[in-house]
Amino acid sequence: MHIDTNSIVEGLYTAVLVTDPQLRIIYANPAAEQLLGMSRSKIETLKFSEIVDKSEKSFLENLSSPLKSNFPGFSAANILLSPEPDVSLVVNINVSGYIAKKHGLIIELRSLVHQQRLVDAVQRQSQHMAARDLIRNLAHEIKNPLGGIRGAAQLLEMTYGTEKGLKEYTSVIIDQTDRLKNLVDNLLGPQRPNPLVWSNIHFVIEKVLSLQAMQINKNIRIEKNYDPSLPELRLDVDAMQQVLINIINNAEDALIETKTSHPYIRIKTRAESGVIIRDRKYPTVVAISISNNGPEIPEDLKQTIFYPMVTTKTTGNGLGLSIAQGILERHGGSLECLSNDCETTFKLILPLPKSN
Repeated sequence: MHIDTNSIVEGLYTAVLVTDPQLRIIYANPAAEQLLGMSRSKIETLKFSEIVDKSEKSFLENLSSPLKSNFPGFSAANILLSPEPDVSLVVNINVSGYIAKKHGLIIELRSLVHQQRLVDAVQRQSQHMAARDLIRNLAHEIKNPLGGIRGAAQLLEMTYGTEKGLKEYTSVIIDQTDRLKNLVDNLLGPQRPNPLVWSNIHFVIEKVLSLQAMQINKNIRIEKNYDPSLPELRLDVDAMQQVLINIINNAEDALIETKTSHPYIRIKTRAESGVIIRDRKYPTVVAISISNNGPEIPEDLKQTIFYPMVTTKTTGNGLGLSIAQGILERHGGSLECLSNDCETTFKLILPLPKSN
């Protein structure tokens, strides 16, 4: 049986570099690109010793030892790398030799921070799913009696509607019952999702912006930064429009509520490689980033912002982002939130199909 070792290495979560005898990097897998924050073409112009911080003298001396056919390899913990002047990260490293036409090194890099982020992301996803399932179960239990309450109010209105003041009370009951039903329907989400069709994500974005043009505050500047080379994706177009509307509306509300000066909403599309979504690594994904220069989301809310009924706004039911994340998950993608004191970004990630 033929085993495609190249595909295996390309799909590893662990960053792998291969060097020649002079420590020039001749191969970097996608995980190494993601870890070092560089493209493969750039990494392969460097020597491995150039990305190791100069303070790691002992480790650099071990690397400079001449390679022999019986080179046993070695491991090193908490090694500081400086792939670029303002970038540093601490990794555990395994170094082993290989023999082909020439000797060289196979170097595995494991970032402690990156591994912990993966663990944290899995835990947050599990907690979010549990909270969402609980609320959906409660919503199902609430929905059934609502029909009976509304029916009883209508019957009262029909039977005793002529009595003074009664119609006013039954109208309140019917209106509030309808409001609760709409809330419950939003919690339960779409029961019959639309079929996925091949669509250009930029057409979907532009459709949303044209719909929002009459509603969005005129003081808010809309910036667009598209990658026109992105291929089509299989999308539930209506649902994806709802995701974009929810996020853009949230951004507008945050900018207006805090009276942000020179407010903007920026929409950027890019292809990214080696991205992990729920423990699965994708060679290429489409990333749609929607950023605004409103206030930073508080740290405690960042962990729960996609939970149902959680909101940063003074008004609203806190369902928009939860619904948006559910829609992204149905597409095999994910929704991320990045926020600091300069900018808040919601990043939609959609895997590229293997073939069009």
